[in-house]
Amino acid sequence: MDKFTGIMRSMEMMSPEERTKKLEDTKPMCICPRCPTYDNCAKAQGELLFCAVGKSSCALVKKTCLCPACPVTALMGLEHAYFCVRGSEKGLRVM
Repeated sequence: MDKFTGIMRSMEMMSPEERTKKLEDTKPMCICPRCPTYDNCAKAQGELLFCAVGKSSCALVKKTCLCPACPVTALMGLEHAYFCVRGSEKGLRVM
């Protein structure tokens, strides 16, 4: 089992409140606001952690992606990128 799958399985065992807290605790590591693809709409919506919550509600224009350099990528064992326009890691994987 890879790192991401293990984390997802452990999160499935958590209560909704515990999962929300885990996401909140991870937000300070998120570098989405520094990404060239992140725009004023995403900023106004306060969107972060696309890798976990899925693609943006905004019509983002794909530019350079910083996902591979994000600390969350290493922490969670992520394999994909452009989460803001493509969706969450879980959604992009066949699990």
